[in-house]
Amino acid sequence: MRIFTGLLTSLIFLNGCLHLDTKQETQLVSFKAPNALQPDPAINIEREGYSLAYDGRIRGAAWVYEELTAASLENNADRSHFDFMEDPQIPLHLRSTKDDYKGSGYDRGHLRPAANAKNSAESMRDTFYLSNISPQDPQLNRKYWLKLEKYVRALTKSNDVVYVITGPLFMPQKGEGGKRFVQYEVIGKNDIAVPTHYFKMLQAKKGGSLRTEAYIIPNEPIDDETPLKNFSVTQEKVARAAGISFKKGAS
Repeated sequence: MRIFTGLLTSLIFLNGCLHLDTKQETQLVSFKAPNALQPDPAINIEREGYSLAYDGRIRGAAWVYEELTAASLENNADRSHFDFMEDPQIPLHLRSTKDDYKGSGYDRGHLRPAANAKNSAESMRDTFYLSNISPQDPQLNRKYWLKLEKYVRALTKSNDVVYVITGPLFMPQKGEGGKRFVQYEVIGKNDIAVPTHYFKMLQAKKGGSLRTEAYIIPNEPIDDETPLKNFSVTQEKVARAAGISFKKGAS
């Protein structure tokens, strides 16, 4: 009998607020010798300003979590000093590379925006790891998605803290005969999955009050004049589509 200790990570709400919960879970696993086929635990990375869960199947993050305040957005770290780079914490066979994006027609879109990390050079640099990057339609990345990111940052001016989780989605579409399929493009030699949609969910905390907003945005060009409310969804819809769970009682 061997003792197996793994790292269990989940998103929970503590005192009504969104947090990352990391705890040690110990369980008994019965086998006589180490098994080379036993997979490593899920890849969860914590860095200055954000944390993420990595999905090796899509060669990208399943979600990225951050907490923003007016103070955390201060200072002027310059993004021009940094370039995109492979994440050394990701196994080589599961990484994306800069070459994967060349000639793909997609932007290297930040999940934690570089503009959220101006407080220090280290924080800014860490947003350029390719584990924090996803293939985004260029017009979406440079216009409507940017507009959403600016909206989230603006909320820090009137709230104590803004909790944010962002990630890719692969949504089903109807095909022939009314059947539903999940279909998506892959790019580069490493088969980087191109999401059909993205989600962003936030909680704005002011004193003892919380306001939750959740959005699902298609990975395609969107007219700048389209109201953000057109993409508003429930927290439950995000949780189901993204395959994540939140502590019961979260609102």
